[in-house]
Order: sequence, then C-alpha cells, then structure tokens
Amino acid sequence: MLTSSANALLGEWEAEGHPLLNKRRAQDTRWIVGAAFQFADDTELKLDRHAIEALETQFYHWRREIEQAISRHEARRRLTRVLQSLNEQPGVTAVLPPHPVRPHRETAMPRRGATLVEAHQVMALDRQLLHWARQHQHHDSWLFVLAVRLVTRLGMGEAVLLGTLARLTRAHVTEGWLLLPSMPDETLADGAHYRLQLPSALWIPLRAILSRSPQGSAQWLLPPNNHSELTTRTQREGNLRSRLNAMATQCLRDLAAKSDTSLATPRRSWSQIARAGRHVPVLRGTPPLWAGLLQRYPLPSDTPMPLLDDSTAHRYETGESHGRIDAQQPLPELPTLGDTTQAAGVHTLDLSHLPPDWPRQIKRRLHQFIREAARLTPNKKVHTDRYAKPLQQLLVDYEASIVDLIGHHGSYAQWLLHWLYHLLRIEKNTLSTAHTHLSRITPLTIVRHVASLDLSDWNNELVEELQADTLTEQQWKPSTRQAFTRAFGQFIQFCQLHGMLEDVTPPQNEQKKNVSTLRTRILTPGHFHNLWHGLTHTVLSGERGQLLGLVIALGFYGGLRASEVRGLTLKDIAIGEDRGQQTCWVEILDGKSSAARRRIALHVMAPPSVVNSLGAWVHYRRNSCRTTDRLSEIALFGPEGNPAAYTRQSLITPVIAWMRRIMGDGVDFHGLRHAAVSWTLLRLHAAQRPGFADTLFHRHHWMFSDEALEALRVHFCGAEGEDAITRGTLLLRVVKWVGHRNPETLLQHYVHTLGLIHSDILTCPVES
Repeated sequence: MLTSSANALLGEWEAEGHPLLNKRRAQDTRWIVGAAFQFADDTELKLDRHAIEALETQFYHWRREIEQAISRHEARRRLTRVLQSLNEQPGVTAVLPPHPVRPHRETAMPRRGATLVEAHQVMALDRQLLHWARQHQHHDSWLFVLAVRLVTRLGMGEAVLLGTLARLTRAHVTEGWLLLPSMPDETLADGAHYRLQLPSALWIPLRAILSRSPQGSAQWLLPPNNHSELTTRTQREGNLRSRLNAMATQCLRDLAAKSDTSLATPRRSWSQIARAGRHVPVLRGTPPLWAGLLQRYPLPSDTPMPLLDDSTAHRYETGESHGRIDAQQPLPELPTLGDTTQAAGVHTLDLSHLPPDWPRQIKRRLHQFIREAARLTPNKKVHTDRYAKPLQQLLVDYEASIVDLIGHHGSYAQWLLHWLYHLLRIEKNTLSTAHTHLSRITPLTIVRHVASLDLSDWNNELVEELQADTLTEQQWKPSTRQAFTRAFGQFIQFCQLHGMLEDVTPPQNEQKKNVSTLRTRILTPGHFHNLWHGLTHTVLSGERGQLLGLVIALGFYGGLRASEVRGLTLKDIAIGEDRGQQTCWVEILDGKSSAARRRIALHVMAPPSVVNSLGAWVHYRRNSCRTTDRLSEIALFGPEGNPAAYTRQSLITPVIAWMRRIMGDGVDFHGLRHAAVSWTLLRLHAAQRPGFADTLFHRHHWMFSDEALEALRVHFCGAEGEDAITRGTLLLRVVKWVGHRNPETLLQHYVHTLGLIHSDILTCPVES
C-alpha cells in the first residue's frame, strides 16, 4: 500500500536530514520525486523499465531547459541515486536503470613504458646477482638473491614471498621441492601447501642458505645475525623486510660502482624491486597463468597423495592419511540403499516473476529492516521488552515484503531476516553489529545465486562452492575473509537450531583450515580401478554393484555434483556412435546457475568399460519401468521398477559411508569432483607435453594412453583447435565442463595437482 505522496515523502526526508536533500542535490531530488509520483495510483508506485527510460530522458531535457545541462551518464547516475531511496518506501517498486561498464581486459604485460623499463632493469639485476653474492660475505646476501629470484622466476608476490620465507625450515625443502604454505599461517602438520620443484636458478641460493643454517628441521632457516627471538610470523616478516631493504641498498650501490651502466638507476628499496619484478616472469617466457599464480594468498593446495613415478606411491596403506586400496583385499559388504524417493529430474524454480534487479532489492529490504529498527530507539540496542512488539511487527512486515517479492517461503533472505531478529532480540547485539553481520554475508555472489531462493536445497557441496566463489570473487583482505566465513558459519548454525540445513557442516575459518584442504586427498586412478573392478566384475545389469560403480564413476570421471547425479533421467543420457566409436553425452540441466547447465562427453572423460556399463544400465532401467513412462520421467538411479529417483539420504549417504570404510574418513562424494578436475588438468598437460605422463606413477592407466590423451585434447580445444592453447581459452573450457563461473575458483579450490604441472612448465616453458 502506497502511504506517501511526493510532497509528504519529501517532507519526511527533509525532517530526517536525508542526504538527497542537501544543498547540492535538493533541486534534482525534488524534480525526480515529483515526476516519479506521476506514475503512481492509489495503491502503489511501480516504475518499469520503459517508465524509467522516459523519466531519464525527461530529467536530462529539464536540466538543459534550466541551463544546467549535464551528460546522459550523469543524469542516469543521479536518477539511480533517488530511485534507490524510493525503493525503500512501502508500496514503491522501481527498476534501476542499467549502468554499462566497460569490462577491464586483463593483461600480464606491463601497461606503461616506465613499468617495462623497470622490469628490464630488474632482469639485468637478476643476471648479476650470483656473481655479487659469491663476492659478498654478508649473512643476508643469499637471502636477497633468493628473494629476487622468487619474484623474477616464480612471479611470487611480496606478501606470499615474506609469508613463505617467514615459515621456511628444512622440512619445507625436500629433494629439490619447496613446500609453499597456502595461507601465511599454515603449518606443515595440518596446513595446506603448494608443492613446487625448484629450477636450478632458485636451488643455487637456497642450497647456499641451507649450508649456512642449523641442521634442525624445525628451526627457522633465516634467523638474523643476532639470533634475537622472533616468535610470530608478523615479527619475522618485518625483520625480513628490513634486511631485504638493507641488502637492496648495498647490492645496488656495489653494482652501480662498476663500469656496467645498465644498472645506473636511482637506488630502490626492496619493495620497489619486488613491484618492478612482477612482470619479469612473463617477459622471460613463462605463460601468464603460471607467472601470476603465486601473486597473492590463498595459494592452491596440492594433494598429499604421491603421484610421481619415483615416489613411494605404491607403499601407502589402507585407511592411513594417504589411503591405499589393496587389489587383493575383498571390498566390504555393499551398502543397503534407502527406500525414500523423489520425483525424477531437476526441479527448477520459476524466475519469470522476479524483477531484473531482484538481488539488489533483497539487499535493500534487509538493510532497511535494520534502519527501521534503529528508528525505534535512540540507543544502540532494541532487546528490551518495550521494543518487542514494534520489532516483531517490523519482522512480520519485511518478511511479507520478501515473500511477496520472491513468491514463496524458505529463501535465504527470509532466513537472514529471522537471523537478524535473533541477533537483535536474543543475542542482544547492537544495531551496528547486526548491520555488520548482514553486510558480511550478503555479497552479490551469494544473493544473486539462484540457490538463494530456496534454502531447503542447500547441501555441503553448494555451501562450499558459495564460500569458494565468494572468497575468490571479492578479493577481500585476510581479516575480511575470516569475518565472512565466521558470520556465514554462525548463520548456518542458527538455521540448524531451527531444523534447517541439518546435514550441512558450517564453514571453517581459513585461519584454522583452508577451504581447499578439505578435499586435497583425492582418489587416484588406481583407487578407482580397484573400486570399479570390485563393484562391477561378474555382476549382471541392474545389480547394486553396477549402480554404485556408476554413481562413483560419474563423480570421478565426469565431475558431477551429487545433486546432479540424483537429478539425471534417461533422457539426459545420449548414447550413440561417431566414426565407429561409441559416444555417451550426459546433459546436466541443474537449475542452480547457468554455469551448471552443460553437456559432458563421458566417452572422452571415462574408459570404455564405464561407458558400456552406463549404456547397459540405461537399457535395464528402461525395461524395468512401465512402457508408458517417458524417458524424462524415469530417473537414472532409482529403485527397481520405480521411475522415481533416490534421495540424497537413500543414495549418496550410503555410498559415502561405504567409501569411508575403505579409504578412511577423509573421503566424500564432493572429493570425487575435486579428483576429476585434478586429473583432467594433468591429462591435458600430458596431451600437450610428450613425456610428462612418463613421470607419473599412474602412467599406464587408460587416462594417459595416447588415444585417450589425443581425444581429450581435441575435445577441449573444440572448434578453435590449437588456437585454444595459444590463446589461453583451454582453461575456460575446463571451467565450463565442471560447471563453474570463473577459473579462479577452479584453480584455488578444486585442482590439487597444479604443482606438478607448474614444475614442468618452469623446467621447459611452453605457451599455454
């Protein structure tokens, strides 16, 4: 119900001291509000896209008539500012005008000539460092050489460099490999690490440091000369920065005194050298992806599973931290599947009734709830009994507003509203604290996600992906990242207290455990081969072992989410033939996001035994159900003779419990998806680099056969062919295959084999 006229609303704003009515903005605000209310009737003011376009044009011409002309862009900006405030009023709905934003085209090369000159100066400095260090007897000379080369050879950012050196012990250096903490506070015992084989240019200064350092593996390799106690990472980083600055000054002074004029530049601090050197790896021929991978935290996390041929990959035992499946040991008794089912297929939400800017409207309503609560009291809190009824009425009103906008109950926004009420009334938080909590967990990454419209569909996989996408896209500081994770976990715990999200594990703070460490223990091809053989060997079509094997295979080879496996129908499986070869396409119609909807070439990703078994299973399911049932009404995995699909509790939960009996507690279904991405990138690199597969322990698996690698390369290159490799679009195709929106989430949280690829790239740079 519209409760104000234009004059009444302007009067309220003037009494409140609204910023839109200050001396500079009052004239425009009064005109826009008056013109907007011309579209109102007795019940509401609704401004659609056409009305907004007309209003923008009228406002632009009005400013010209009063001889105070402004640009179209400025007119749109001022109109948007007023409409945002109008949207907060009861009975007002206004579509905000779109603001075209020119996308920034990222480049790994220097953008200015001066930056290019500085990069070449650092390259010249790098070439003379070894000779300088051998002549210079200072304790920190090799520290300076190592730091400069971590920047110029690995592309390491200054924060990552200092965080790595502040943690460096002998245990981090093993047989030419360096363990980089994925976060600055990670420890070797329980932290995530990125494992990188050092090129000789880096191994030379590091070996010199090792020869001059104490022998204890737990002792810091880079203590100062005075052996002062530096216990915290922050203290060590500050000490390292001051020592590097001193060495930078000394080195440049020594080199400038020589006849070589290539370094006759103004003296620079260590930080200036680090900034100037960030473009050097690309100029030296390192592909941009690998040149910038170590620029900032968090770093990707490598798997602890030994994967190289010269490793102890054949020695790890069942149930231990690495886990091994003995081919001679019989598998435990197969799990009993549940009897609860749901309708076959993907259940998508109807979004046609939602306005284009519904995520921003939801955020405005939630923030307006707190502002309205603040008007109830001059104090900072509203938990006393005198505010109980008015605050409860606000809750009812805004809940009705959110439900009316979305069209149903149970959305993320509705539960957030109740959580805010709980914070204010039960937890007795201040209004500013509640506002801070709300701001932390309403980034558009989450609010605009279609899954936010229905909280009942959330599971661990979705929560982890929402968290990973948010932390990747927002580029927050470490403290902000931790605050978001903490607040998001508190919200999920609140929902669990009220019967929602009971199967979801609240996110853990990165300071305790990095997101990607939860899935670094990936299943190997050897693991899967033994599982598959034990489940499907000598079984008939339709038996439980075949069902379990296919469920696991779709995760391990196809990279499907558990919800996507449950949502498959017979219509989503297309089995055919192309040039004498059997093909099998799996269509994912999951409606959670546009990125999730995709087609997977299972015949490229999985061996023929899996494809043949899936074809036999489809045939069995079709014959076991009524002939009148359409293919779209028959779930791929469901009870015998029943077209309905198993629920998560009936299918995925028993599968996970059975796998943990074999491999230990560190395994779950989402880990199969991480394994699929990790092995696919290894395979794609092996397809481009002959000989790389020979270094892997699983080189004889079907995955790394010449035919399988060639088919994989051709499939992901697509119509671009080899240009997909040279242009760098190959990774984008992998992102689309796994159902992500951007490559950063995939690289930072899903791939646990990047260290092997990165090490091979550094050994012999190629275009990528």
